[in-house]
Amino acid sequence: MNLMHLGFLAAGAAAMTLPLWIHLLLRQKAKSMEIGSIRFVKQVVRRTKNRQRIQRWILLALRALAVLLLGLLFARPFFPDTPADGRTREVVILIDRSASMSARQENGAAAIRTAIQRAKTHLGTLGAETRVHLGLFDAAGVQPLSLTELDAATTSSMATRYDEAFDWAGDLLAASTRADRSLMVLSDLQQLGTSPANLSTFPADVSVRIEDPAPAIAQNLAIVSAVATQVELRPGVPVAVEIQMVNHGAFPLIGAPLRMELSGPRSPIVIERSVSLAAGQRNTLRLELPIETAGLYRGSVSVDFDDPLAWDNQRAVALEVRHPDRLLLIDGDAGSKAWENETYFIETALRLRTPVGDGPARTFEVERLVWDRGSGFPDLAGFRLIVIANVSRFTEQDAGRLSAFVQGGGNVLWFPGDRSTDAVHERLKAAGLLGETTLGRVTDTVASVQEFAVDHPALRPFADPQHGDLRRLTASRVLPIQSADPDAEVLIRSRRWPLVISHPAGDGRFVFVATSADRSWSEWPQNRLFVPLIRQLAAWLTGQLDLRQSVQTKNIDHPGQVPGIQVDGNAVMVRNVDPAESQINRFAVEAFRETLGLPEHAVVTAESDRRQQYTPEGVARADEKWPWVVWMLIGVLSSELILASRVHE
Repeated sequence: MNLMHLGFLAAGAAAMTLPLWIHLLLRQKAKSMEIGSIRFVKQVVRRTKNRQRIQRWILLALRALAVLLLGLLFARPFFPDTPADGRTREVVILIDRSASMSARQENGAAAIRTAIQRAKTHLGTLGAETRVHLGLFDAAGVQPLSLTELDAATTSSMATRYDEAFDWAGDLLAASTRADRSLMVLSDLQQLGTSPANLSTFPADVSVRIEDPAPAIAQNLAIVSAVATQVELRPGVPVAVEIQMVNHGAFPLIGAPLRMELSGPRSPIVIERSVSLAAGQRNTLRLELPIETAGLYRGSVSVDFDDPLAWDNQRAVALEVRHPDRLLLIDGDAGSKAWENETYFIETALRLRTPVGDGPARTFEVERLVWDRGSGFPDLAGFRLIVIANVSRFTEQDAGRLSAFVQGGGNVLWFPGDRSTDAVHERLKAAGLLGETTLGRVTDTVASVQEFAVDHPALRPFADPQHGDLRRLTASRVLPIQSADPDAEVLIRSRRWPLVISHPAGDGRFVFVATSADRSWSEWPQNRLFVPLIRQLAAWLTGQLDLRQSVQTKNIDHPGQVPGIQVDGNAVMVRNVDPAESQINRFAVEAFRETLGLPEHAVVTAESDRRQQYTPEGVARADEKWPWVVWMLIGVLSSELILASRVHE
């Protein structure tokens, strides 16, 4: 038996002496008087006196017991369902180790240290025979740990996620054969961590104790991202980085110092600004960098502001500054006007500047060569792509130089036309640029796009008809293609023939289009899909669709990773904490239970558990036995009343 208030029992035990003192103080003393012959009366009086003495001692014992029971009643005895040694108990303790649990308390300690201390306090109440499972959890899942490893636990740099943690705990407790199973969750109850979770299948007979050890956060300034939006060296266009910040808080921020530091091929670059944000405001700051030399630049951007979440006041940033991809357009028909030349529509499409997702704009440095006015190919070094359209003069020397360019890693996009002859095509084939593909004679027809390689990197955006349906492209004249080359890849085809076919050659690639680049053979240049199609093909052939850039930026996805920049050969990886961890919105326990679908009767909050154990006013434990004490007290008082009336007869 356990007592909630041992002092009341001690007071009751001390008060047991009161009936004794009352009996002693009120004891009657009779005077002896000699009267006639009372031999028979003395015998009767002696028997009555002995009986009353016994009754008085019983009465004294009942009164003392009544006082003791009254003290026991106020002491509130209870018999826990689980033995004190915990032999019927199995417990899982989950501790949130996500980045947000590094929030500092007023004393400077991180929230995870408070969580560990509460876990140890809870462990101290379980009993030596309790089966305990400890786990640290974040978005990567659960890391089991032993009792000896608990003090060394630290936060990771990952986001919060609850579903895998509850699944891990639910599986352990569902497999348990012990009668008393419970789960303790120590987390800051961050709202974004519950998005994929639904715990409606969590064992309903497992009690869940939820505690939030994190401090209340009223203000947090966070750097959400730092992205290079212009990394190409172009005259009059500075290299730029956009920094996105958000004020998670109820108070405005005025004049916080922001500093970017970068190291690169030359002297370090330092830029300083001041930042002001209204409460709850998100803002993007564009920093133009004084960079004139290509190369790798890396460093960090930070803001000097004191808040509980210090880690999101700094973000690693790296960028590879380079010259734009050089493209050579070889025009076989200059035309009498600018818009009549063979490569007019292609050049117009390639000179546009369009963004690539959230990254820098995709641009090309385009040079145009009128083929009939020159003496052959210029120096091809430095070009990543050559677009050739409707050339008529194409010697064996030209074919050899073009083949060497492709074998060395260059790429060619070829368009036929009215000037292209069979001799030109034969030299292409002899140079090994067409593989086993054969070209027929120009045919007038209606060749609409029937199908295309939807999984190809260049054509993947067109898989969604909302982005444009390539089957709307139609050509009125084509150069029929028949390919038996196993290495050839048909990108676009009509009902009868391939319209765009790709051949690998050495380290490069030769792409042949079966229709012209202008409007003489097809309606492609008039279609709104022509510009994105040409730009996608050019980006694919120049490697802009690949992760050829040495700098990659990712959120941390493993507990062992830390924010910063790692260099591995030519690859540079920038890792930062998921910006979602900067959110300061927290769940109340009841809202947390409803969001995750936990059974209502299974949840025990830290506050209700403390009231039950330490503040009993107005709250009764389920295992209290005071009703038994009340009935015992009523029985003792009833017996005392009956006996007292008989003793005083």
